[in-house]
Amino acid sequence: MVPDNQIDVIVPVYNEEEGLPEFITRLSSLPLQIHPIFIDNASTDNSLLILNKVEGATVIRHSTNEGYGASLRDGIQSSTADRIVIIDADCEYPPEAIPELIKKLDNEDVVFASRFLLPEKQTPIPFVKAFGNKLISGLFNLLFKQQTTDLYTGSKAFRRSAVIDLTLERNGFEHVLEFAARLAKRGITITEIHVAFRPRRTGSSKMMHLSETIKYLYYLTYYYLTIPQKSSRSRA
Repeated sequence: MVPDNQIDVIVPVYNEEEGLPEFITRLSSLPLQIHPIFIDNASTDNSLLILNKVEGATVIRHSTNEGYGASLRDGIQSSTADRIVIIDADCEYPPEAIPELIKKLDNEDVVFASRFLLPEKQTPIPFVKAFGNKLISGLFNLLFKQQTTDLYTGSKAFRRSAVIDLTLERNGFEHVLEFAARLAKRGITITEIHVAFRPRRTGSSKMMHLSETIKYLYYLTYYYLTIPQKSSRSRA
């Protein structure tokens, strides 16, 4: 029996041993009933050893690097709580934002943590990275009738009812676009909160932003043309 107040937190991990201790400490300090679900995507460092010591956590191990999207898909399939959070393990998106994401779910189905929602509070982000995000977010909004400012976000929360029977096929970072597009075609509005983004201080980013942006332009058109539109749904 899953406690009503349980929150499943899905965390994809690939070679994050330097930052994991801080992330785990901050996550465990939250005033919430957190159930961490770590997906280790064939790390070659000591990430798995660290994860296996986290009390009460579910740890899923990929024997080969299956990709960011495959990790999140496995995490969603393993989750059991009504409220689910996705967050990266590098602390770029602060775990302390999770309570605000969860509170927003009282009235919403899906909430993204945005680095760009409040420009006056925005941490400087490399131009190519910011430009690609704004380009894809703007085109996504135009085609899918949304108002997102940060489609590439590495932190989001959603209710289980929003993803029941949701088809997710992409294994790489294009999962981000597929996830948002399929939700939008279900008639779900994606809302946002501002997040105090902090560029990673350990390890390195796993995303190649220019190539991913080009790939996203293709998938943006593909999903717009191929996913059937469902009538708008109201929250249960």
